[in-house]
Amino acid sequence: MSNTLLPGGPSSGSSEPAEPVLTAHATSLDADLYLGEVLVREDLITQDEADQALEAQKQAPVYQPLGKVLVDRGLITERQLKHVLGQRPQYRLGELLVRSHAITPRQLEHALEQQKHLKMPLGQILLKLNYLTDEQIRRALSVQLNISYVDLDVIPTDRVLIRFINGSYARRYSVLPVGLDDQTLTVAMDDPTQGHVVEELTRSTGKIIRLVTASQLAIQRAFKRMYGVQVDMPVAASGKEAVEILSEEPTVVATGASTGNDQRGDEIFRQVLKKAIDRRASDIHLEMLPSGLYVRFRMDGVLHEPELGALQEACDRNAREIISRIKILGGLDIAERRRPQDGSFRVQIERDGEVRPVDLRISIVPSYYGESVVLRVLDRASVPGSIDQLGLSSRLTDSLKQLVHRPTGILLVTGPTGSGKSTTMYASLLTIYKPQIRILTAEDPVEYVFEQLSQSQVNDLVGNTFASYLRAFLRHDPEVIMIGEIRDQQTAEMAFRAAQTGHMLISTLHTNNAVGIVPRLLDLNIDPGLMASSLNGVVNQRLVRQVCPHCRDEYQPAPEILREFFTGAPPPEIKFWKGRGCRVCRLSGFAGRLIVAELWMPSQHDRILLAKRAHFNEVRTSAESSTVSMAEDIKEKLLAGRTNLEEVLRVLPYEVIYKLRQGWTTAPGPHSWS
Repeated sequence: MSNTLLPGGPSSGSSEPAEPVLTAHATSLDADLYLGEVLVREDLITQDEADQALEAQKQAPVYQPLGKVLVDRGLITERQLKHVLGQRPQYRLGELLVRSHAITPRQLEHALEQQKHLKMPLGQILLKLNYLTDEQIRRALSVQLNISYVDLDVIPTDRVLIRFINGSYARRYSVLPVGLDDQTLTVAMDDPTQGHVVEELTRSTGKIIRLVTASQLAIQRAFKRMYGVQVDMPVAASGKEAVEILSEEPTVVATGASTGNDQRGDEIFRQVLKKAIDRRASDIHLEMLPSGLYVRFRMDGVLHEPELGALQEACDRNAREIISRIKILGGLDIAERRRPQDGSFRVQIERDGEVRPVDLRISIVPSYYGESVVLRVLDRASVPGSIDQLGLSSRLTDSLKQLVHRPTGILLVTGPTGSGKSTTMYASLLTIYKPQIRILTAEDPVEYVFEQLSQSQVNDLVGNTFASYLRAFLRHDPEVIMIGEIRDQQTAEMAFRAAQTGHMLISTLHTNNAVGIVPRLLDLNIDPGLMASSLNGVVNQRLVRQVCPHCRDEYQPAPEILREFFTGAPPPEIKFWKGRGCRVCRLSGFAGRLIVAELWMPSQHDRILLAKRAHFNEVRTSAESSTVSMAEDIKEKLLAGRTNLEEVLRVLPYEVIYKLRQGWTTAPGPHSWS
């Protein structure tokens, strides 16, 4: 069928016989009313009993089909229900999900529209759009179909049952026998909506078929135990982690017989990609050299050469095929080797029993020896859900939360490329969000998709610029607007105009410190008076590596390092920490990264200086008293042992280290900031 289920996840359901699925031609209300009318007409129940059951159905916290309500109340038998259900039409997957409130009608309409173009099962489309998880699809179907969810991993394998369903048929329909009780054969199905399969099994086995469902990965594992071979499933479980590429590939016109090499390049790239995701790399660098393909992963902000072993030789031999494969996945021109290209695709990974999508953004540039590729790994699961999860100092966290809840004005997040600005903006938006407000974003590109936000992709080629989106957003009745980056004068002027007209606006700029936003905005011809009245605050941030908590040990830094941070000997009660290196951090001593930030909230005196166009040095001096400094934030993390002096020296500007050196105190007890 055209829009059937694909994946699975934990769920629960009753052991009642399956209620056939209904067609999309009737609403759930119509379907239940029709069932009640048929039962009354057949004299199986009275009109009062039907009305009472419908009322009980409405009052239930979780939707249950009317037939199940009637059986549970003892008004009809399962056999009577099965007879009557055979007289009614059928719903498809989309209607079932809407009926169970798993998705909205609007989401279903959008998914069906995408299905026309992508030619994929509806379940896959819903997963790609992040409307549902595997588990949510399975839960909705289990409730609607009145079938049980079982854990196949704990059910003993009885290979005698193979005689009822042969391996080729089981593989074709992702179905396998799991139990036999007298004349009832229990069958686990990946897609329990395929009624024709049940009919065929009933005829071929001569048994009463009882349907159950299970997670897709559990069916795959059970199939291998039962039939001794691996079933071809959309998500392949291979130990700790599995990777499935979900992109729709465009038609490629190739010259010559290169099918074998293409397949070889595809498999090699999958292995490289799996290693990168397994190591939680943020970027994958592939560079063409005379000796072959130079592979590096960026982990915790630092490039590393992974130990690929024999895989490295395969990469060297098939370098061009690997790059061509990446172009195909990203929908790029494989014949174009002279110009930069950008694209994206999605993979689905299985980690610790959970399946989730991960987006990859492609950047390809020509170089002397060939093309170089960088893939940015965008895992939505790694994005903090609120400002509280950013790990900032308590004072800075409280101040930032106050700023983002202001109804009007502009908040700017600054810092160099790769300093986590987008992460801070998303965390701020998720902190603000509630159903009563509208949040619009314009991004280039849309890095993470969130259902709570209305996100738009910038495309300069068709005129969808940041400025044009801002102009349109002002007529779209939002409370909060996020602009990915202020790049030019027009966007800057539109942003401050939006902040003046009753909107909260969040955006980014590239500056070295928070107060450095002033000369940058002046360069963009923003009026100082407008700046003074609209600017709520500026966050400037960096990312430092976090000491691995699993192998953290106290240590004594080298004397030359201590001299950078202390005017004399460090206070004796201060402890320094360093990771020894373990399996978790892959011997690096670091695990993950931390945001360190400063926050400038212009005081009334700062605003007066801005409005009267005072010299920048005067504004900078005044801003010191209204800024939560980065030195204060990093000091809190050092005292907690979350990072170390060498990492701070590697990442932070010298002015921050200088202020940190001036701020240490030797007072006993908690270390206050002087």
